[in-house]
Amino acid sequence: MAPDTCRHTDPMTGVVAEVGTDGVPVGLALPAGLLDRPPADVARAVLRALTAAAGEARDLLDRLAEEEWDGQEWDRAQWLGAGDEPDGGSG
Repeated sequence: MAPDTCRHTDPMTGVVAEVGTDGVPVGLALPAGLLDRPPADVARAVLRALTAAAGEARDLLDRLAEEEWDGQEWDRAQWLGAGDEPDGGSG
């Protein structure tokens, strides 16, 4: 199953970054004018866009996980073995 992705465009520089919910960057686009700037400025712009896209991907992953568990009852009995104690065995 391919991970979902989130795309973020940095409003200050126009850098577009896309990151999957697995945390892997899958796309990066730089405006031509950005490449005429000092390397530190380019790196800062790229990192800012990647960080924002990764944050959005993390939020998406959290929402997807919540949706998957919404409405599902978790039956502890099905996960406990015959000799397991419900309180984790501390006592």
